[in-house]
Amino acid sequence: MGKHNTGLFEKKKLLFDFSSVQPVGTSKRHGGGKYGEIVFKRILERGLPVACIYDGNRWLNPEIESIAKHHNIELYDLSKQSIQEIVDNHSFDILFSPLPSSHLLSTKNISIIGTIHGLRRLETPADIQCLRYRNLSLKDIVFLIAKKLFSESMTKRLCSFYLKDWERDNCHIVTVSNHTANAIKYFFPELMDKKIPVFYSPSTSSTNELQRVYNEKYFMMVSGNRCEKNNLRAIMALDRLFTMGYLYDFKVKITGAKDASNFRYKLMNKQRFEFLGYVDDNELEQLYHDAYSLVYPSLNEGFGYPPLEAMHYGVPVLASSYSSISEVCQGAAMYFNPFAVEEIANRLLQIADEDTHKRYSDLAAKQYLFITEKQVHDLDGIINYIYSKNSQIVI
Repeated sequence: MGKHNTGLFEKKKLLFDFSSVQPVGTSKRHGGGKYGEIVFKRILERGLPVACIYDGNRWLNPEIESIAKHHNIELYDLSKQSIQEIVDNHSFDILFSPLPSSHLLSTKNISIIGTIHGLRRLETPADIQCLRYRNLSLKDIVFLIAKKLFSESMTKRLCSFYLKDWERDNCHIVTVSNHTANAIKYFFPELMDKKIPVFYSPSTSSTNELQRVYNEKYFMMVSGNRCEKNNLRAIMALDRLFTMGYLYDFKVKITGAKDASNFRYKLMNKQRFEFLGYVDDNELEQLYHDAYSLVYPSLNEGFGYPPLEAMHYGVPVLASSYSSISEVCQGAAMYFNPFAVEEIANRLLQIADEDTHKRYSDLAAKQYLFITEKQVHDLDGIINYIYSKNSQIVI
């Protein structure tokens, strides 16, 4: 990692927004949360001054809570006092949020830095296939139909408030991919003069040495219950291939969905699919390690952790060509049109070929090392940026 001069930053008092890494909706653990935890741990490793805000009414990762207490980090409960009260009473210079919500941006007398991971609501196509996901809320359904029927006007309406508060002089955006940085420029030309630094999301892969546990050949999918991850089309592609007699020695493991009833779709080969629901980080890592291939048909990603987590073990990746995925995976993944079930099926047959599998396995391992080097560099890069940012006081 190299040495870092913490003296440069010792006068900067950072308030770290831990409420953003706590559960979001039905997701207890999410990419933005993992991102925030890693940045926080690295700040502590470097001995930099920091305090945290969190919501005492929501689950907080016990590991993070324990680490904070071990380092005598001040924890301020937002269920007992407001952010503004905390800032005013303790004279913090900088507020950093790994996954900022709009209410933070009204905080005065402090420089605010937030990581924008992506513009999912704006970028994700209005996919009617989402209506086959049973866990879709009424709000999501109304939004989906409205965006489908009034796509251009709906996009303009979203743009009118999605990032408007970031125009303030004391608010600073950082992001995790060149794709997202340029999406912000496209959707929000009023921010064209605002510098938007790009620091790749830090690696979430385990450093544990793993041995094979699952000896069967299986395709893996993650976040099965989320329509924007588009797993149903990949499930349909596999189901059709199984029915046709292809891939007779393969199975499918899907995390995030408890069973097939998550979808309004009747599986013809139900015995070939295993729905695992929520799995902890250790089990998820083992599933990546042992998989034959990761199938990742996502319709939108600001960065996209799962492909890299699979590539860590030389697992070939079949992926959507949409959004940031091709930036991160580059030539090491085999891509498909995520809306074309037939094309997904085509790629599944290709990767079942032994020579093709070996080629993409080698490419995956090399790409993981290449991106990891940048992730290590950028993790310290974002911390340096946060602590060196000049306070801009806005009353």
